[in-house]
Parts: sequence; structure tokens; C-alpha cells
Amino acid sequence: MTEHQRPSWDEYFMQIAFTVAQRSTCDRAHVGCVLVRDRRILTTGYNGAPAGLPHCDDVGHL
Repeated sequence: MTEHQRPSWDEYFMQIAFTVAQRSTCDRAHVGCVLVRDRRILTTGYNGAPAGLPHCDDVGHL
């Protein structure tokens, strides 16, 4: 029987940031962010065009 090691809190939140980054609409930089206070997630976010606006693939990168 193998023992499962739990990730540290930093590793845990970094993995969530990597997962959030997959939602990015930019093909050049997939960036995800997790804001945390006292080990509680306050919010997450990722880079890309706002809803309803064209993506950088359509209008070019800035």
C-alpha cells in the first residue's frame, strides 16, 4: 500500500492557477490567477478578451 502525500498549500493553489489558465483566450500567454487569504480562495481570473469583444486572434496582439 502506497502512502498518498498531500500537496502543500502553495502547490495546491498553484495547481488551481494552472487549471484556471486553461480558460485563457490568448494563444500567446495562458495566465491564471488565484487570490487567497488565510488559505481561502477569494477569486480566480485569467487573461483574454472580455466577453463580447473579439479575441486577439481576430484583431491582433497588443
